[in-house]
Amino acid sequence: MDLGMRHVTQLTVGTWQAEVLYTLAELEVFTALADQPATAAELATARGWHPEATEAVLDAGVALRLLSRTGAVYANTELSSRLLTGDTDDCLVEWVRTMGRWARAWARLTDVVRNGGPALGHDIRLTEDPAYLADLEVGFFRYATRLAEELAVCVPGPLEGALVDLGGGCGAYSMALCRRHPGLTSVIWELPDAVPLASKVIAEHGMADRVSVVGRDYTREEYGTGLAAVLMSNMLHSERRETAADMLRRAHRALAPGGRLIVNGNLLNEDRTGPLFSALHNVSSMVLWEGGRDFSVAELSRLIIDNGFGEPQVEPIAGASSHVLIARKPE
Repeated sequence: MDLGMRHVTQLTVGTWQAEVLYTLAELEVFTALADQPATAAELATARGWHPEATEAVLDAGVALRLLSRTGAVYANTELSSRLLTGDTDDCLVEWVRTMGRWARAWARLTDVVRNGGPALGHDIRLTEDPAYLADLEVGFFRYATRLAEELAVCVPGPLEGALVDLGGGCGAYSMALCRRHPGLTSVIWELPDAVPLASKVIAEHGMADRVSVVGRDYTREEYGTGLAAVLMSNMLHSERRETAADMLRRAHRALAPGGRLIVNGNLLNEDRTGPLFSALHNVSSMVLWEGGRDFSVAELSRLIIDNGFGEPQVEPIAGASSHVLIARKPE
C-alpha cells in the first residue's frame, strides 16, 4: 500500500465526512430519529426532502457510525444519542451546526490566500442571524464545559472580588471559576443580542446570583476599576494585534494591584507549524475574522509583559492543544 497516496486521499475527501455530519445536524435528523426511528422514505416525505438524496446521506451516516440501520429503518447510535441529541450539556449539535456554517467560509480559503481575509459573508454574521447566534452561544458553551473546570484548576487561589469575562458567552468559564473560588463574582461582556440567552443558561445552572451578563463592547470600553481578575478566553485570536494590545492595556488599568489576567486559547508552537489543531485554528482565524491570527505561547507572553503585566504562568490544558496564561498586575 502506498501510504503517501493514502494520506493524500484521506485529506482530499476528509471534507466529505464532515459535510455529511453538518447536513444531518442542520436538517435535525438526529432529533427526528430520537423521537422515532424511521425509513428514508418516511423522513423524506415528512420533511419534503428528495428521497434518493435522503437515503444516500443516511447511508453515509451509517458508514460513519453516526446512524444505524435495521432493514430499511434508521436510528441513532449510542454516540449520536449521547452527543448529538437532547438539551443537555453533553449535546454538541449546536456546535456542529456552527462548524458547518464556518465550513462555508473555509470553502473560500483559496480566495483568502490570493486576496487576504476574511471570507465573511452574510451566512456567518452573528448580528444578522438569531438562529446562528443561538447555535454559536449554546454550542460553544457546551463545548467549553469540557475544558472549563480544567482551566479553573490552573488559577491559584484565593481569588476574591469581581471578575470581568470578555466575550464569555453563556459563562462556562465564569461559572467554573466562581464555583472554585467562593469569594468571586463575574460579569460577562457580550453582544447585546446574546444577553437574554446567556442569562437563561446561567440561571438554569444555578449561578445567576454570582454570574451576570451585560451587553458591552469590549474592544472600545473601559472594563472598570479594582477588579480581581479579567478573563479573555478564546477570543484574542479574532482581533487585530493592535486591538489585542489595547485590550490588555485596558485590563491592566481595570485590575487592582495584584489582580490577575487570565488568557486562554489555542496557541501555536514557536515555528507556528503545530500542534495540528492550532495550526488549522490559525487559518480559521484568518478566514473568519478581520485581522484574525493565532498567537504562539511566546508571542502572547511577550504581548502580556509589554503591556504592564508580570511574567505569565503558562499551563497546557485539553491535552496541550490549548493553554491558559495567568499574569498578575504588579503590586
